[in-house]
Amino acid sequence: MHSLNDTKFTTSVLVLSLFSSLIMLSAQSIDIQLDEVRITGSRKSLYANDLHTVRIDTLLKTKYFGDDLSHILARETNLNITQYGGQGSLASIRLRGSAPSQTQFNWNGVPVNSPTTGSIDLSLLSGGMADAIEIAYGASGSLFGNGTFGGSINLFNSPDWDNRFSLNIGGEAGSWNHFKSGLNLKTGSKSFQYHLSGVYQSSPNNYSYQNSFKAGNPVEHRLNDSMNMQTVQQHIFLRLPKNWYVQYGAWWHNRNKQLPASMSSAPMFTAFQTDRSMRQFARATKWFRKSSLEMVAAYFIDSLLYKEKLIAADSIIKQSGITSSNTYLSIYYRWFLSTNLTLENGADYEYQTAKVEAYNGVINESRGAIFSLLKYTVKQLSANISYRQVFYSMTGPKPLFSAAVQYHLPGNGLSVKGQISNKFRFPTLNDRYWQPGGNRNLLPESGIGYDLGFNWDTSMSSHSSISMSSMLFFQKINNWIQWVPLGTYWSPQNIRQVLCQGAELDLSGKWKIGSFGLMAKMMYAYTESLDGSLPESRKRNSRQLAYVPLHLFKLQSGINLHQLEINLSYKYTGRRYTTDDHDSWLDLDPYHLVDFSVGYTFSAKTSKIILSATANNLFNTQFQLIRGYPAPGRSFYLSANYFFNQKSKNNE
Repeated sequence: MHSLNDTKFTTSVLVLSLFSSLIMLSAQSIDIQLDEVRITGSRKSLYANDLHTVRIDTLLKTKYFGDDLSHILARETNLNITQYGGQGSLASIRLRGSAPSQTQFNWNGVPVNSPTTGSIDLSLLSGGMADAIEIAYGASGSLFGNGTFGGSINLFNSPDWDNRFSLNIGGEAGSWNHFKSGLNLKTGSKSFQYHLSGVYQSSPNNYSYQNSFKAGNPVEHRLNDSMNMQTVQQHIFLRLPKNWYVQYGAWWHNRNKQLPASMSSAPMFTAFQTDRSMRQFARATKWFRKSSLEMVAAYFIDSLLYKEKLIAADSIIKQSGITSSNTYLSIYYRWFLSTNLTLENGADYEYQTAKVEAYNGVINESRGAIFSLLKYTVKQLSANISYRQVFYSMTGPKPLFSAAVQYHLPGNGLSVKGQISNKFRFPTLNDRYWQPGGNRNLLPESGIGYDLGFNWDTSMSSHSSISMSSMLFFQKINNWIQWVPLGTYWSPQNIRQVLCQGAELDLSGKWKIGSFGLMAKMMYAYTESLDGSLPESRKRNSRQLAYVPLHLFKLQSGINLHQLEINLSYKYTGRRYTTDDHDSWLDLDPYHLVDFSVGYTFSAKTSKIILSATANNLFNTQFQLIRGYPAPGRSFYLSANYFFNQKSKNNE
C-alpha cells in the first residue's frame, strides 16, 4: 500500500510541475492587453468583514516563513492550542471552548478538514507559506458551511501584480539539533504571477523534562519524538482578456513522525506515522459590468501510514493505513444591484471517499448546499443576511441562516457589531463507519450563536495609533458527539448539550518618534464551556469541559530602532481539567511562558538580510498541553533570511 501511495504522489508531483511549467512558458510568450479588473477576494473573506476577525499578514514571510500553523497561532494570538510534545507533534485548537473538529479550516476558500476525523492537525498546515491568515470567530454556518461552532481559520495566497522577481532564502538552527531551510520565489508580470515555496525541516525533539509521574520528579530526555518534513506549494495567477481572472494552487506535503508515549508509561514498542497530502484547486472569475461569476474546483488526497516496531526485536508488529480524498465544487454569481446592495446565489458540492481497514472497505459520501447572501453597505453601516440549505443523505439539518451588522459611529473611530446565526456539523466518517463502535444513527450537531461587541481605532497623530476590540459571545450546541464506553468497546453518541460563552478583549498601540518605534498589545479571553447535560445546581466550574481554560492572557511588546528589532512576549494559561469528573489529581496547573527575540536587518537597494535570535520559554517552565506529554523547556534558535525584491519597470 505504501509503495502504491509513493507512486501516486510522485506521479502527481511530476504532472503538476509539468503543467505549471507549460503555463509559465505560455504566459511569458504572449502579449495580453487587459481591461481594468476588480478583485475583491474570496466570498468567505468578503462577508467575514462584519464578524469579529483577526488577520495576520505582514509577519508571515519574514518572521514565520515555513512555520506550521500551530506555531504561528501560538505566537501571534491568544488562542487555546494543544499539542502532543515537540515540533511537528499533533496540534489542535479549541476555539471559543469548542472541540477541535468544530472549527473549519480553509485554504484559499476551500475547506481542508479531514473527512475521517472532521478536524485537522495544525502542524500539517504550512501557515508561513500563506500571504495572510484570518481568524473569523464564530463564523456562521450559512456563510461557511459545515463545522464552524468555534469559527473559521482561513489561509490566503494572493498576487502582487507589480512584482517582477522576488526571492527569499532562509535557514534556522536551534536547540536539540533542530534545522529548517526554505525558499520562496515569486516572478511574473502585469498579467501573470508565479509563486513557488518549499521547506525542509528536521527536529529530533530530544529535549529534557521533569517526569512528574515518578517519585522525585527526575529529569529525563524525551524519546521517540523526532520529525522530518518536506512541503512544497506553488500558485499561478492569470489576468486574461475580457475580465477573466484565474488562480491555480497546488500543495504537496510529506511528514515522517515518531509518536512518543506518555511519560507515565513504559512502552514495549515505538510508533511511527507518515502523513502525505496532495491538494490542488483552480478558481476562475469572470467580471461583468455589474456582476461577477466565480467557479472553484478542488481535489485533495491524504494518506496516513501507521507502524509499530517492537523495541526488543526491532521488528514491525503492526501496520495500518488510511487514504481519503475530497472533491469540492462551488459556483456562485454575484450581482451589484446598486452601489450599496450586493446579492449572491450559489451552490457547493463535496464528494468524499475513504479507504480504512476499520471501515471494512471503501466508503463514499456526498453532500451539497445551495445558498443566498445579501449585503448592504452605506457610509457608516454594513449588514448582511444569508441562507443555506444543506442536502445530505437525502435529508439535511434545518435551514441555516445568519444576520450580521456593523455600525461605525461618526467621527470617533468607534464601531459596534453583532451577529446571530445557527450552525451544524456532520458526523465524521470515523463516527459513522469505524468498526467496532461506529454509529450510523448519529444526528448532526446543531446550535445557535450570538456575538456582540465593538471596535475602536484612533490615530492620535501620524506616528501613533491605538485600537481596542471587545466581544461577548454565547453559543448553544445540541447533540454534541462524544465517544463513550459501551460494553467492551467505545462508540460515538449524541449525549451532550454544551453552552460556550465568554468575553474577548484586545488592546494594542503603536508609537513612533523619529527612528524609534514601540508596539504593545494585550489580549485576554474568558471562556466557559459548560456541559449543559449536568444539573444546573452544580457549580459552574464543575461543568467546565476538559482542556478549556477559563482564563487566557497575553502581552506582547516590540521595539524598533533603525535596523534593530526586539520583541518580548508573555502568556498565562489557566487551570485545565483533563477528565469529565474533574479529578483534582489529574488537573493541569496554570503556567506562565515568556519568549524573547532580537533581529537586525542589513538593507541594500533591492535586497536585505535579516539575522535573528529567539529564546522560547525563557524561564524553562515545566508544563503540559496534553496530560502525560511534556512540552519543551527553554530553547534557542538562530535564523538568517535573504530577501531580493525587484518591482515592475512601470513602478521604477
